[in-house]
Amino acid sequence: MMDQVLKPAAIKEAAHFRRAIRSYTDQKISDQDLATILEVGRMSPSSKGILDWRIINVKDASLREDLKPHAWGAQKSLPTASDFLIFVARKDVGPDDSLVRETFRQRPGCDNPEKLGELLADHRSFLEHDMQIHDRQGIFEWASKQCYLAFGMMALAASELGIDSCPIEGLNRSQVDQVLLHHNLINPAIEGAVLMMSLGYRDHDPKRPQNRLAMDEFVKTV
Repeated sequence: MMDQVLKPAAIKEAAHFRRAIRSYTDQKISDQDLATILEVGRMSPSSKGILDWRIINVKDASLREDLKPHAWGAQKSLPTASDFLIFVARKDVGPDDSLVRETFRQRPGCDNPEKLGELLADHRSFLEHDMQIHDRQGIFEWASKQCYLAFGMMALAASELGIDSCPIEGLNRSQVDQVLLHHNLINPAIEGAVLMMSLGYRDHDPKRPQNRLAMDEFVKTV
């Protein structure tokens, strides 16, 4: 059980503080705060506990410059963000992949081949019948969804630390993949860029308020 629990007011305050901030001051995020945000991402929910995605933190200025022509949504973020993250998802983690086997094998009792076989069969059924995933594109899209789960948790964690962030989908994925390949950071045959996340400290407050549905429109209780 957690020794310390955030009060509801603090969580709401962090959620309201979070905005899509695209340009930043030159203040750098501390190593401790960055490690906290990344740990939240690592520990975020991921379907079946399979970590079929990862994060590249682009600090190198020349690599950021190489990415700019292919990331129209990051034109202000790339030059100014303290940290610039790229979420990369796998394309090849099918139901019998070694990563799936190793993830399931770590569960209690799953060193038993029969139990492991049952889990793998259930996982195949889940992918093929429930999720309707039958090809590599489907596998990549499913893995990409896990990146979005992590982003949400990381953005809230950053906000709780007084750090701003922005989700960035304005990128040409295939061209970004080629840039990352050129820098020996990914193998596009088995993984690809999903989305980007800039982190830093806002250089100005947003000009307009958040626009959200009223709670009674957003939630229907039945």
